[in-house]
Amino acid sequence: MKILISAAEASSDIHGAVLLKALREQAPAGVSVHAYGVGGPLLQAQGLKSWVDARELLSMGFTEVLGKLPRIFKALALLAGSVVTERPDVAVVIDYPDFHFRLAKRLKKKGVPVVYYIPPKVWVWRKKRIEVIRALFTKVLCIFPFEKKLYEDAQVPARYVGNPLLDELPLELTQSQARASLGLEPSEKVLVILAGSRPSELDQHLVPLLTTARNVAEKLGKIVVLMPLPQTSDLQSVKARVLDTLFALPDAESLLQVRVTQGNSAECMVAADVGLIKSGTSTLEAGLLNCPHIVVYKTSWFSEWVFRKWIQYEGPVGLVNLVSGWEEGKPYLVRELICEEFTQENLTREALALFTEPARRETLKRGFARLRECMSGDANRVKSGDANRLGPSALAAQEIWAVVMASRQRAMPSQELESKRLPSSGAAP
Repeated sequence: MKILISAAEASSDIHGAVLLKALREQAPAGVSVHAYGVGGPLLQAQGLKSWVDARELLSMGFTEVLGKLPRIFKALALLAGSVVTERPDVAVVIDYPDFHFRLAKRLKKKGVPVVYYIPPKVWVWRKKRIEVIRALFTKVLCIFPFEKKLYEDAQVPARYVGNPLLDELPLELTQSQARASLGLEPSEKVLVILAGSRPSELDQHLVPLLTTARNVAEKLGKIVVLMPLPQTSDLQSVKARVLDTLFALPDAESLLQVRVTQGNSAECMVAADVGLIKSGTSTLEAGLLNCPHIVVYKTSWFSEWVFRKWIQYEGPVGLVNLVSGWEEGKPYLVRELICEEFTQENLTREALALFTEPARRETLKRGFARLRECMSGDANRVKSGDANRLGPSALAAQEIWAVVMASRQRAMPSQELESKRLPSSGAAP
C-alpha cells in the first residue's frame, strides 16, 4: 500500500508519525506500507520519504503566508504531480486546512481518495468550509466527540476516532517524577513557556513571555523557565534569540534560570507550576497534563484586523475552553490573552495570580480532570465490534485501511476486464 501523507506542522508531524506506525501494524500479511509526502523529523524517522520538509511551509497569519507562497505553490505542484509516478492508494492530510484544501482538489481530479485526519475547526469560524470538505474528501476522521454530528448533519462521511493526544501523552507521569527526570527540586518555582514553533510566532511571543517571567521572578524570587521546542524548530537559533533577549532584560541573569530543550514538552508541562502556552494543540496538551496555564496569542496587526473585522468570531480560542463545553455568558476555564489583550501588564498579572492563588489553581485542575474524563475512557472508544479496545491512532488507521480496500474493490471490475483482454503469456496483444 502506498500512502501520501501531508503533515506540515509540528503537532501534525507527531500525530502523523504515530498514525504511520499504526498503519504498518494493521497491514495484512505480506503487505508493506510505503509512505511519502510532507513531514518533519518524526514522520521521517518512521520511514516517510520526504518530498517536502514540513519546516519549509511553516507560517502563521495572513501577512506571514505571503512570503511562503512560492514554496507553497511549488509543494502543491510537486505533490499533485507525484500521483503519476507514485500512484498512491490513498492520501491522508492532517490539519493545516488552507494548504490541504488546495491539495485535495488536485488529488481528487486525479482519482486519489483523500482522508482528512484532524479536520479544521469549522465550529469556530469559516463554517462554510464544511461544504468544501464535503466536496473534496472521501472521509473525515474527527478527534472531538461533538464534531461527528456536525459533519454528519452536513452529509460529510465522518468517524469519531478519539483524540491522538491520548496515545501520545504520558498521562500517568506525576510532577515529582517529571521534576526528578529534569533535575529540578520539588521546592523550585517552575514556569513553562511554549511560544510556538514558527519563526513568526517567536517574533511575536518570545520577548513578551520572557519579560513576563522576569517580572514574576522579581516579585516571587528566582524561577526556573522551561522552554521546550518541537523537533521542527532550529534549536541553536532559538537558543541564541533567548540569550539575546535575556541580555537585554534587567537582572534577568540573576532572576531566571532558562532551559531551552527539544522534544520534551509534555515532561516540561507536567513539571511546571504555571504555563504560558501559545494557542493551539499545546493548550489541550497542557490541560490533559494538569498544567495550570494561560492561553496566549499575538499576531501581526493586519492578521489581527482581518480576524476581528472579517471573521468576527466571538468566543473562546483555547481548545480546553472549547472542548470543556463553554457556554455563552459564562467565564472561560482557562484565561485567554489574545490579540489586543496580549499586553505586558495582563501577562504579568495573570501569571502572578496562578503562582500565588491556590484556589484558582485548584479550580483549573478540577476542570482539567473533567476534560480528561470527557476525552478518555468509554467516551473515547467506539463501542462496536473489536474496535472498542483500540486507541485513537489505531482507529484512524483502521478507517484509512477501509478507504483503501473500498477503493480497490471499486477498481477491481475494470482490472479484471483488462486482464481478460491480455493473453495469459503476458505477450503484447
